[in-house]
Amino acid sequence: MTFDIFTTDWTTARKKIGGWQPEPRATDIFQGNVHCESAVVEGVKVYRFCIRPEVTAGKGKAKTSHLAKINKSYAVVGTADWKNQAVEDVDMPYDLTWLQAAAGRFDFHFTLPEWVRCLGLGERFSELNLRGTRHTLFATDNPHHNEHADMLYKSIPFLIIGDGPNYTGIFIDSPSPQRWDLDTEMVRSGKIELFTRRGFYFYIFSTATLPALVAAFTALTGRAELPPLWSLGHQQCRWSYPDEETIRHLAEQFRKRRIPCDTLVMDIDYMDDYRVFTHSKERFPNFDRLAKDLEKEQFKLITIVDPGVKKDEKFDVYRQGIKGEHFCKTAKDEVFIETVWPGLSAFPDFLREETRKWWQENLTFYFKNGIKGIWNDMNEPAMFNNQRPLPDPFLEMPEDEKQLFLQNSEDGPIGHFEVRNLYGFMMSQATREALIKERPNERPFVLTRAGSTGVQRHAAVWLGDNTSWYEHLQKSLPMLLNVGLSGIAFAGVDIGGFGGHTTPELLVRWYEVGIFYPFFRNHCALMGRAQEPFSFSPGVEEMVRGLIETRYKLLPYIQSLFWEHARTGAPLMRPMEWHFPDDSLAVACEDQFMFGSDLMVAPALRPNQRSRFVYFPHGKWYAWGTNQEIIGGRTLRVDTPLGYITAFIREGAVLPLADVMQSTEEYDATPITFHAYGAVAQGRFFEDDGKSFDYRSGKYNEWEIRVSEGRFSYTAVHQGLGEAERSLRAYCYQSSDGGGPANLALG
Repeated sequence: MTFDIFTTDWTTARKKIGGWQPEPRATDIFQGNVHCESAVVEGVKVYRFCIRPEVTAGKGKAKTSHLAKINKSYAVVGTADWKNQAVEDVDMPYDLTWLQAAAGRFDFHFTLPEWVRCLGLGERFSELNLRGTRHTLFATDNPHHNEHADMLYKSIPFLIIGDGPNYTGIFIDSPSPQRWDLDTEMVRSGKIELFTRRGFYFYIFSTATLPALVAAFTALTGRAELPPLWSLGHQQCRWSYPDEETIRHLAEQFRKRRIPCDTLVMDIDYMDDYRVFTHSKERFPNFDRLAKDLEKEQFKLITIVDPGVKKDEKFDVYRQGIKGEHFCKTAKDEVFIETVWPGLSAFPDFLREETRKWWQENLTFYFKNGIKGIWNDMNEPAMFNNQRPLPDPFLEMPEDEKQLFLQNSEDGPIGHFEVRNLYGFMMSQATREALIKERPNERPFVLTRAGSTGVQRHAAVWLGDNTSWYEHLQKSLPMLLNVGLSGIAFAGVDIGGFGGHTTPELLVRWYEVGIFYPFFRNHCALMGRAQEPFSFSPGVEEMVRGLIETRYKLLPYIQSLFWEHARTGAPLMRPMEWHFPDDSLAVACEDQFMFGSDLMVAPALRPNQRSRFVYFPHGKWYAWGTNQEIIGGRTLRVDTPLGYITAFIREGAVLPLADVMQSTEEYDATPITFHAYGAVAQGRFFEDDGKSFDYRSGKYNEWEIRVSEGRFSYTAVHQGLGEAERSLRAYCYQSSDGGGPANLALG
C-alpha cells in the first residue's frame, strides 16, 4: 500500500489514539416467536431454541407481518425425545443472552471467566484454545492463510467451553455467516454475531465430560461410517501429473522402490480445458484403461471434480445446465457467471434436488472409467475475481436480491450468503449418493475442501491449501484436533505442504506426524518442488519409506478407532485433555495429542530440532520402537532423531500391529501381532471385509484381548465373520527387556 504523506488527512489516524471504550450492546428489536424444547442425548441434557423473528412487508395500510421462515437443517439428522421447555426455566450457561440487533443480525453475549478454555468451531487457523481470537464462519478459499487468516474453508458453529474437567457446548444451527469473538478485548466476555434474516435454531449442551459432549453433538449431527480400507492407506497427489505416462511411471516407481501406496490422485490437468466430466484425449488417450491397469498393480485412482462449469455453448454439460435451470441465478434471473479454472463458468445450485440428481448422472462418466473416489475442490465456491464477497464492513445480512446471487431452497429463492456454507456440503452429499447408487454395497470415498456441520456423513476433509512452512506443520495439530472435536473424524492436511518448496527435513518431519492423520495424503503444487518420497536423496527416501510402513502397521488400530467413532463420535486425534481432564499440565499441552486412547504422539515440529520436552501424564509409558519404560507424572527431554517416531504407548494397552504391506489389498492375508504393554493389559480388535456395508448387518468380528501376567486370553464381543485366515501373534512387554511371543488364534 502506498500513500502521499503530504496529502494524507491525519485526523482519522489521530482519532485512533483515543482511550479504549467498550462496544455498547445493540438495542433489541426482536418481535416474533421463541420456542424451547429439551432432551437427554447420550446422557447430556440439551436445550433447543427455535427463534422466528417477525418480518414486516409493504407500506402504509398494505403492511403485513409474518414469522420468518427457518432454513431446513441439513446439520441435525439425529432424533431425540424433545419435550416442551419453558424458556424462563432454562439456566443459560455463562449468562448467555441474545437479541436481534438489526433486520439481518442477531447478537449473542456470554461471559468467559479467565480460566475457561474455548475449543471447536471446526477449521480455524489457531491454537487449540481459541480464546482471545475472532472467527468468521463463512466458506472462503484462502490459500495463503497465516496467523492473520480468519475466514477459511469450513464452517462449524459448535463451541466447547472447558472449565476444568467440565465442558459446555453452544451450537447455532444456521448456515448463515457468523462471527465469534472469544474475548479478544480481554474483558472476560464473548460475542456471537449471526447474520441472517431468517429464523434459526440454537442448542445449549449442559455440563458434561468432553467425550460425552462430543458424543451428544455427533448423535445429533451424525458420524462418519466406516471408510473403505484403501482410503486409509498412503495417497499421492500433485497439481498436476500432466499425462497418462507420468501416472503410470509414478505407480511403477512406488512398487519398484517398495514404498507402500494405495491411491494416486489426479488434479485438474487430466481434463479437457478444465471442463468437468471430460478428459484430455491428447494427454490421457487411454483414460478408460488407466484405472483398470492401475488396479492390477493394487492402486486406486481418484480424480478432482470442481463445481464450475465452463460457459461454452458447444459444451454439452453447460447446455444441459441451462436447459434444466441447474445453475445459480442473479436477482435479475440471469445465470451467475464468474471466473475459475475453465474461465467464465456457471455454478450448479446444489440446494435443488433436481440439480443434485443431474450432477449425479454426469458423475457416471468417472465411474464408467473405473475411478474409485471423487475429490471435490473449489467448492466454497471459489471464484478468482471474488474470493471474499461479503461487504466490508459486514454489519448485517443484505436482503436476498442484494446478495451475490440466489439459490433455490425448498421454501423458494434465497440469497447465496444465507446458505453459502452449505455449498460444499450439498455437493459432497450429491457425490456420495452417486457413488452408492453406482456401487450399492461398496463404501464410497469422497473428499471435500468446503463443508459445514454434519459434512462427516458425506465426505472426508482436508484443510485446504497449506504451505511448506514449519508453522503450518505445527498448526496442523491444533487445527485437526478442533476439527475432530467438531464432529469430523476423517481429516488431514497436505503432507509436505501444498504451496511453496518443501525441504527434505520438513518432509520427513511431516511424515512423522502425518502417519497419524486419519486422512493420509502427500500433495504439492505445480510450482513447488516435487514431494514424492523418491524425489529426494536415498537417505530421505529410506526414512519416509519406514514411516509409511509404520502407517500400514497401524491399520488394525486405525480401523478400530474408526469403529469407535461410528459408535461414540470420538475423534481419532484427541487433545490430551480428552483422556486427562483433571491433569492441568496435560490440558495445557497443545503440541502433543492422543491417537486413540493408547498412543500419545509428541512430534518434533521445528527445524534442526533433535530433542524436545514431552509431558507424561501419571502412569507408565513405553517408548515407540524401543519399549523403554517411562514413569509418568513429569516432563522429560526426549531425543527426536530425524526419521523416528516420537510416540508412547500407555501401560495396560494392547496394540494390534500388522506386518509390512505394499497396499491394503494385502491386508487380509497380512499377519497381525498384538503388543501388550504391562503385566495387565486390555484392548479391542475389530475386523470386517473393509469394503462393503455388510458390517451394518453384523458381519464383523470384535474381540476383547486381555493379558494377565504375560498370559493372553480373548473374548468375542461380537462374532459375525468366519474364522480368521491370517496369522495372529501376541507379544507382551512387562519391562524394557522382558516379554515374549505367543501364538493367538481368534475365530
